[in-house]
Amino acid sequence: MVRIKEINVTDAQVCFLLDSKSLQLWSFEQWKSQLSRKHVRSLAIYRFKKLVGVCVFELIIDEAELHYIAIHPEFTRKGFGKMLFVDFLKRIEKNNIKKIFLEVSSKNLSAINFYESFNFKTERIRKKYYKDGTDAILKTKIIC
Repeated sequence: MVRIKEINVTDAQVCFLLDSKSLQLWSFEQWKSQLSRKHVRSLAIYRFKKLVGVCVFELIIDEAELHYIAIHPEFTRKGFGKMLFVDFLKRIEKNNIKKIFLEVSSKNLSAINFYESFNFKTERIRKKYYKDGTDAILKTKIIC
């Protein structure tokens, strides 16, 4: 059984553990901070009560910024990312969002292809944005 639900700061520990096995993007303190912010929403996908993935986004008037999405390595390439992302898109459409934006590393080709499969377009590139010298690709999707 697969279930997607909203999560909050009480879920910071499990999100941190998932992140430590996937993107390794945020510290535990950063997770607590993100999940406590007023306009930030977070979704989690579970399979038989096991956390499979997390999506964190911020609603800013009529725009949404995707801050984070990751699937536990045991569950990648099994459709969980797509299920979570489709749920994210449905939820933001209900909030009258007109535009979604995100940032992705130019090295992360699977993520770039994933976003492009949902019709995200490259808006601009920040050259040598990351510490390792990798470019950041800024992608957007207009919601009609």
